[in-house]
Amino acid sequence: MPQAAPNKVSLPDGVEIFRAGKHTDDAGNVHEFTEADVQRMAVVYDPAKREAPLTVGHPEHNLPAYGWVKGLRAEGGRLLMDTHQVEPQFAEMLRAGRFKKRSASFYPPGHPNNPASGDWYLRHVANLGAQPPAIAGLADIQFSEGEAEGLVQFSEATPSTQPSQERKHMDEEELKKKLAAAEAAAADEKTKREAAERERDEATTRAASFAEQQKKERTASFTSFAEAQVEAGRLLPADKAMAVATLEALADAKAVSFSEGNTTRTESPLEWLKGLLSNAKPVVSFGEFAPGRAGTEGAQAGAAKGKSDEEIDKAAHAYAREHKVSYAEAARAVVGFTTTAS
Repeated sequence: MPQAAPNKVSLPDGVEIFRAGKHTDDAGNVHEFTEADVQRMAVVYDPAKREAPLTVGHPEHNLPAYGWVKGLRAEGGRLLMDTHQVEPQFAEMLRAGRFKKRSASFYPPGHPNNPASGDWYLRHVANLGAQPPAIAGLADIQFSEGEAEGLVQFSEATPSTQPSQERKHMDEEELKKKLAAAEAAAADEKTKREAAERERDEATTRAASFAEQQKKERTASFTSFAEAQVEAGRLLPADKAMAVATLEALADAKAVSFSEGNTTRTESPLEWLKGLLSNAKPVVSFGEFAPGRAGTEGAQAGAAKGKSDEEIDKAAHAYAREHKVSYAEAARAVVGFTTTAS
């Protein structure tokens, strides 16, 4: 006896396979469908003219068929299908969740194999996500060669949040915005850094200029102090430069604490030296000296009257070399002591 054909079953009615909205087909083209377009898909579908099979993947010739679309209807922009003659093993795989996604394939308006040439017509409903079941005796359907040319297939029946081309464009725009924002932030950071560097350089220049000015004023003050001591006879002219250099060296020295009787005294080395010089007894006097001194000393002393510090200094050095005496003795001999009151 011939073997009986396997039992056929049907899936639950109203399985959603498509929706109104913007969709990108597998070729990357964007299509927009209104609710009226979806309604028209349901109206023009006629299984008597061309019945759409249930397939696994998108076969070129719509085979093999694991079931058939009995009818279509539209509800709120959604395209729903009712099926019949579904292979039991295929239906079981659908119930087990082996096929997570559905993809509708359509004949576009004007396609030579479209039974409703002016409208979109369902070609097949592909189930995606698993290998097809090994079922014997499946009903195959043959169509003419070139059937797949010009068809429009959508990767999912659910509406995409953004079509792939549109998403790509938006991603590129978003990337450009992020790059522009990053470049602007980098430029702003560079501007701030350069401004901070300029301000730091200017502050360093001002500080250096101020320090140099202070140093010049301090040197002028020390020079003035030393000259006052020379004029007062407490410092020899030849020692003025050394005195100024010593004052410069002690200018930044820290204060020193020392015992003075029952108390502790704190004083900077600079002020101590200035006080020592200011309170010292005169070494020589460059004023009038007593007349009538005889000999070479008297003559040289008389010759010193009215001479400049430099001339007196040279004369003192010459006297020291000639008489083999110290500079201080030579200076006294050159300028003489004041023995009479002014």
